[in-house]
Amino acid sequence: MSHYTIGELAKQSKVTIRTLQYYDRRGLLIAHRQTDSNRRYYTDEHVKQLELILVLKQLGCMLDEIKTLLDEDTNMNTLKTLLSVRKDALHSKIEVYSHTLKQIEKVETYISEQSSAPINHLTNINDVMKQEYKIAYFRKKIWISVGILGIIHYSGLLLSLLRRSIKPLIVILPILITYAIVLTAIYLKKVLYLCPNCQHTFKPTLGAFVKAKHTPKTRQLTCPNCHQTHYCIEVYQNES
Repeated sequence: MSHYTIGELAKQSKVTIRTLQYYDRRGLLIAHRQTDSNRRYYTDEHVKQLELILVLKQLGCMLDEIKTLLDEDTNMNTLKTLLSVRKDALHSKIEVYSHTLKQIEKVETYISEQSSAPINHLTNINDVMKQEYKIAYFRKKIWISVGILGIIHYSGLLLSLLRRSIKPLIVILPILITYAIVLTAIYLKKVLYLCPNCQHTFKPTLGAFVKAKHTPKTRQLTCPNCHQTHYCIEVYQNES
């Protein structure tokens, strides 16, 4: 039977000497002692047991759990039960971490890289994030209205082509213009914009709103608070 010093076993198993000393104190891997010098030494059985300990650690088992498994000489069925519990715990942690990651990513969208606003502005962002479902629902209704506007427009265009007359298009033109004006007014009334630099929320003028470059969720505007131009984030305005 081979004998190993603590240094040899540490090197072979790619762990530290301190780890082996700790396992000895915890009763996980108790070394033999030389009678004359009281120095630790290990055998092939220790090598196998250390390998088992390291595998169980990789599976997420705590040292107390590993000691119980080793002391009670448990079978695979017991191990499977323990691993099932560990798996459920990991799934719960993953859900928590996933939610936290999504929250972090959301908050990041509200802060520009150059922002020097005080940290208490985070509460403003949090208030806005709580209203995200409202702006999403509002956008959905707006897109439905835009779809109706498109149907009216293309119906008039198709009718003009079929009749070879511009009259149907001219007839619906006032309807389209009125519908578009009303829709724009409603939209502007229901939204505010959050500056990613200072987290100030504001309502732009109609002219600035109409002329601004935009994406589905942002609009390039100049903040009246910090006077910087950014793609400001669209947020829902609660009824006062």
